[in-house]
Amino acid sequence: MSMQISNGYSSAFHAYNRGVNTVNQAATRIAQMPAENVQKSVDEAEEAVNLKYGELQAEAGAKVFDVYDKTIGSIIDIKV
Repeated sequence: MSMQISNGYSSAFHAYNRGVNTVNQAATRIAQMPAENVQKSVDEAEEAVNLKYGELQAEAGAKVFDVYDKTIGSIIDIKV
């Protein structure tokens, strides 16, 4: 059972980290865009989508972690 617990937490943690990394990368690219870039609106739109994607991915990872944590807590309560 400890392997399954570890895998659940690991999956949630990796999903959260991927989301945070996506947000950080998109924010960095937006901050580095030149003010007079012809492609700026296209690039900004793409990075705005990446920001939202990263946010949703991080939220999903956090929710998985929360549900997994509550499930493990319930199992422990039942066995004790």
